[in-house]
Amino acid sequence: MKKNKFNPGTRITIFFVFFAALFFSLGLWQIERGQSKTVLLDQFEKNSITNPKYISKDSKKWDRVFFEGTWEGPNQILVDNVINRGVAGYKVLTPFRISETERLILIDRGWLKRNTDIMNLPDINIVNIKEKVSGILEAPELGLVLSDDLVSVEWPKIAQTKNLGVISKEYDETIYPFILLADPTSRYSLEYIKIKPTNMTPVKHYGYSAQWFLMFIVLCAMYLWYGFKRNEK
Repeated sequence: MKKNKFNPGTRITIFFVFFAALFFSLGLWQIERGQSKTVLLDQFEKNSITNPKYISKDSKKWDRVFFEGTWEGPNQILVDNVINRGVAGYKVLTPFRISETERLILIDRGWLKRNTDIMNLPDINIVNIKEKVSGILEAPELGLVLSDDLVSVEWPKIAQTKNLGVISKEYDETIYPFILLADPTSRYSLEYIKIKPTNMTPVKHYGYSAQWFLMFIVLCAMYLWYGFKRNEK
């Protein structure tokens, strides 16, 4: 019996090379993403159990810090549509004046349940007293937004995002470039929700990588099958 020669044709070969390279590259990319997320989570967990250090110009995202200053209650922001245990509510961001630098920083005091009447906002009044506060610095991303009207007009303002680049524009002065998620130890702490430093775990990235490599293997098998099958008589 005469053996079939492997001859898939030029167009099929071009198709194969392009998509094989694409699938393989995407598999490698997902592995790299998984590895970077592992490093991020390890660093976050390490920072979360360390003692807080006094805030400074060198403080960075996920650092645990502390400082002393005064709450400034009038100009607070409620971040809308924050789901906690299946219940809709708000994250409350309150301005805080750091004593040493006189700089303003936004503090995430925690979560509040939304009232049945959404026009009736929950009570977030706070006395402008001096206090020591500690917590974790974060810089939330903008995320998916479905409207151009991200912040309401009247104080306390309702925001559709916790992104500092958006809500910082509501203040007349430059504020600290991070939000502090306050430890639940302040007298004004609300319900604490632990930070998730990433929305996708390393395991998911590795799972996606396996899918891309599987598609690569299937494509190779189909290319070989077609290359021999095409020349059968």
